[in-house]
Amino acid sequence: MGSKTIKWIQSILVTIYVLELVGATAVTSLGWAACRMLHIDWTPSGPLWFAGYLFVYNLDRLCSDPADPVNVPVRSSKGAELRWARIALVLLSSVMLVIWPLLTGRWWLVVILAVAAALLQFYTRAIPGVGYRIKDLPYLKSLLVPGVIAGVLVVWPCLEIGRSFRLKECLVLFWCLLVLTINSLVFDYRDVAGDAAAGTGTIPVRLGRRNTIYLLLVLVAALAGVSSCLASAGLTSPSTPAVLTSGSAGLLLALVSQLRPMTISVLADLFLMIPAVVQFFA
Repeated sequence: MGSKTIKWIQSILVTIYVLELVGATAVTSLGWAACRMLHIDWTPSGPLWFAGYLFVYNLDRLCSDPADPVNVPVRSSKGAELRWARIALVLLSSVMLVIWPLLTGRWWLVVILAVAAALLQFYTRAIPGVGYRIKDLPYLKSLLVPGVIAGVLVVWPCLEIGRSFRLKECLVLFWCLLVLTINSLVFDYRDVAGDAAAGTGTIPVRLGRRNTIYLLLVLVAALAGVSSCLASAGLTSPSTPAVLTSGSAGLLLALVSQLRPMTISVLADLFLMIPAVVQFFA
């Protein structure tokens, strides 16, 4: 295989990743794993998870962030080149967000999703009359995204089928929140330099790199404990605690080894896929 072919393949893979297709797949797979634990049909929600992620994140990337050239130079350098591809994905995903609820008899979801999209656009864009972005609020960038996604992946499917929240549902929600928070903190740790320069007060910016690693170790220990409880209850594979702990350790090692931002990003998204892979093969 020639060097030109290798470079072409690398360019395609980078484009797929930068357009958030891997991130959307990772989050959707985590939702599938959570629904499988709770014995809930994931198909009514799955297309909306995937399309919603593509819509929100590609719409967000259409607005330049002053921290991007430092935090994610590869994505920043491809901003102009991929702009029309992002616009196409935003349009396609918005069509799915309208059509799928109508096809599944949930027309009221269109209204809810439209309101959510209107609010989420101010995550990166300044709120009119205020001058602040949602992500500029201290600590919120590190906590808001995991909380919202965990709610969408676990609370939403439970509410749609009228499932009451008992210990099992709360454990799965907490487990999902831990996985997503570790993922979020890894990205924020990667972005410390750019976020600090832009004045975005993420948890790693406020705590510093060393204390963030300590916090991540606490979260990894909590994830191992909750995963063990879920495995003991027969809700997930007995191998899940060990595999997730190993994946977390690899992720932390990548952080302290100061790998390239793109490499850390890919590893952090692959971490979200571990539960689905383990459950699929189990």
